[in-house]
Amino acid sequence: PPAAPPAVAADPFAGAGLLDSLADKPLAGFSAAPTKFEYNGAPMTPLTIATAQFGQYWGSCTATSSGSVQSSTISTLDAYMKKVQSSVGAHAVEAIAATSEGICAGSIGSSQVCLIHAKLTPLGGGSMRIDFTVKSTDGGIASSLTTHLQTMLR
Repeated sequence: PPAAPPAVAADPFAGAGLLDSLADKPLAGFSAAPTKFEYNGAPMTPLTIATAQFGQYWGSCTATSSGSVQSSTISTLDAYMKKVQSSVGAHAVEAIAATSEGICAGSIGSSQVCLIHAKLTPLGGGSMRIDFTVKSTDGGIASSLTTHLQTMLR
């Protein structure tokens, strides 16, 4: 008797409907990455404080990390403050229009304070230089938040 033809392996991509079109579509079981800052799985939550309290916390936060970015997506102080609220999860404490500075505050968990001070300088052509300092009660958080800001503010 002739040998049976070899069995054809099922194509897992075709079975999942991944070869039906060239359009991008998410895979089942994968969710979008979190849009707000997280540290060790704990999301930043707004720390609703006043400017005077921000100054008091600033002196007691021992971990400091600074960064600078040239942004083509942020052209005003107001846009910066809104971006930090939406993409970091921090509370917009105060926007100081006269000096083009903004201060924001957040917390990780119940005890880690995170403060952000930024100075914006227009570069022309709609781009903005953003120099910022992050202070926190935890050095790892300060460093990670600086990296997050440098990526998110571009």
